[in-house]
Amino acid sequence: MSRHLGMIKKAARKEEVELDLISYNRVTFETNGKDTMAMIRGVGEKEGEKVEVSKYGVLFFRTTGKHWEEVNLIINSIPSCAKATEGRVGPVIVDPIVESGKPDMACKAWQMVKLSRVGIPVPKTVYGSLGYLFDCMGTIINNQETITKKQTRSKFQFPVILKGSGGDRGTRVFKANSMADLEKLTKELRRSEIKEGKRYMLEEYIENKGDFRVLVLGDRVLGVMKRTAGGKDFRNNYSMGGKVEVADLPEEIKKMAVEAARACGLMVAGVDVMPRNRDKSQEIRTKNEEGKMSEKREDYVVLEVNKGPQFSGFMKATGIDVPREIVRFLAGLGKV
Repeated sequence: MSRHLGMIKKAARKEEVELDLISYNRVTFETNGKDTMAMIRGVGEKEGEKVEVSKYGVLFFRTTGKHWEEVNLIINSIPSCAKATEGRVGPVIVDPIVESGKPDMACKAWQMVKLSRVGIPVPKTVYGSLGYLFDCMGTIINNQETITKKQTRSKFQFPVILKGSGGDRGTRVFKANSMADLEKLTKELRRSEIKEGKRYMLEEYIENKGDFRVLVLGDRVLGVMKRTAGGKDFRNNYSMGGKVEVADLPEEIKKMAVEAARACGLMVAGVDVMPRNRDKSQEIRTKNEEGKMSEKREDYVVLEVNKGPQFSGFMKATGIDVPREIVRFLAGLGKV
């Protein structure tokens, strides 16, 4: 059991909410004609007893990762997969994206497409094989060397970000300061791309003094923290040594974070938002003349929307009891 799951279990006991933490190792089924369905073993009062997944009021898939086979077995065993709406039959599925049964919809690449289509600002992004991304950047740089100062330059200038479509906590995010850096990364990551079928995205690098993690539960924002890179690392992630502090954002930007989570099919989400500091010639900054943060959506980008976000750093920064809030939120869904 992970530390975060242990904290959620403890919070459930305090809130007197019945909660079973179930490992994917406990998912099983036995063929029985039309009554064949996935069961959870070893959860009942008797040792070895199997329980139907439909007996639960809420099914919260905190992580899915490499377990989409088990996820699909569970979802397809529920007579009527239900969302948190009136007239539902069966458990509420959290998160809604899980009901799709499509692993690709949990990837960062899919998120960029989805967010862009619904009008939520994201970093300039190109998706493809490592070889294609390297060639693409080379073409951009060669073209920029021939343009005049009056012509618009591409958003892709070094440094750039190379980000894996999968991965979390900044583990597959890299920064390249030159074509030589990008070539080195391409060679180092090529093996995993071929062997594991991993894909990458080329993203514009946005100069920043940190970003914001917005924790979303359903249609509300639980809180906001600012993350700032620590040491020489460019990543602001707390798990990568970043510093955290309590913060806030304008209501319009917090509303955008909720919309981003909803667009990505997530009810429990960590939405990463970064101010887009425009270049000096445009004289547009994140803060206006009074020192207040801009309320314009175009002055920010959503970097990504995280499913089952880690919350140790968030609790440290904000003092909010996240496990308790998650338990209360899930319990509330079961009463709809």
